[in-house]
Amino acid sequence: MVRGALLVFLWLAGAEMLREERVERIGFCSWKCMKFVQMWPGSFCVALGPRFDCVIPESADSWTIHGLWPSNVMNCCSCWQLFPSDLMDLPQQLAQHWPSFLNASSFKFWREEWQKHGTCAGCMEALSSPSKYFGAALGLRTTYNVDGAFQRAGILPSCNHSYQLHTLQEALVPILGKEHELQCVTDHQARQVLVQLKVSLFSNFSAGCLEEGAWDFSPYRPCENQRRVFYFPPNQKNPRDPCP
Repeated sequence: MVRGALLVFLWLAGAEMLREERVERIGFCSWKCMKFVQMWPGSFCVALGPRFDCVIPESADSWTIHGLWPSNVMNCCSCWQLFPSDLMDLPQQLAQHWPSFLNASSFKFWREEWQKHGTCAGCMEALSSPSKYFGAALGLRTTYNVDGAFQRAGILPSCNHSYQLHTLQEALVPILGKEHELQCVTDHQARQVLVQLKVSLFSNFSAGCLEEGAWDFSPYRPCENQRRVFYFPPNQKNPRDPCP
């Protein structure tokens, strides 16, 4: 009987070791890079499907956070839930800089971002809790300040003036380096419209991390170099067609 118990113990121990090895292989804590993604509220609703109710708050007049996404992993821990009490020190900052533009609570948006991406980032000590994860993203928005970079270069939202893509890219090089991606949508007048910025970061939050075959969670595509790029101002009254 003792021998049988010992065999069961050894089998269970071996199964646990295999499970741990599998978790490591599938990448729970093996990602190299993460994407910090910022959204421009002036064009978020332009290509949004009709089944979504799009709302741009009056306060949304600057680049906002879309997410902080470790590469090639998602939904790493379904049991690690986000609760309002986890964000007690951050609600005002998150409401301003990480709002939802859908007619739903911002907390629902934050909860989805945490479940999809935050639980995978939690293997890093600097991101090992909801408050650390969301706080880090807020800090990155300050570090990688798109509004300031564009303003210094004289790039301002406009319905009438468009830009060469390289003009926008060069304005961002001082803060992001060359390894960043501007993403666009096409509106009903066939104008290419800037909507999102992605920068790939190392685990120490510095820019320039490169990783082949990284998943793309975004519905947007890189802006095309041969077409001029519009940078629409936010239009709270008509967010789907801000520049008719």
